[in-house]
Amino acid sequence: MREDISKRKANKATGFGLYFKLVLQTDRVVYLDELLSFIDAKPNLLSLLLVDPLLAFKVFFGPLTPYQYRLTGPGKWDGARNAILTQWDRTIKPTKTRVVQEPPDTFSHLLKVFSFLALFVAIFLIFQ
Repeated sequence: MREDISKRKANKATGFGLYFKLVLQTDRVVYLDELLSFIDAKPNLLSLLLVDPLLAFKVFFGPLTPYQYRLTGPGKWDGARNAILTQWDRTIKPTKTRVVQEPPDTFSHLLKVFSFLALFVAIFLIFQ
């Protein structure tokens, strides 16, 4: 563990000073990827792209969620794919608490009226 800390200190940019607590801070994504690669729970995007391109797209370009690490490995969950594909639906649904009535579109209403009148005139002119 000390060797790992020393290696991380050597590779870390110091900025405006060296604080011990800042040296040990790490990025969440990098940390999770490193931990889960030890237990083979990190999803392989290349194989995922070949098997399920839509899921690979959502994993790569979507938000980082714990569901991604449940696709493979010892804690594999069968519902992880569905959870990843519908995560935006579950995020947006609570914000839609009421249905807002749209005002009627006057252009489409006038278009219907004029088309009905044109049809009526055409039928009238045919029988004359």
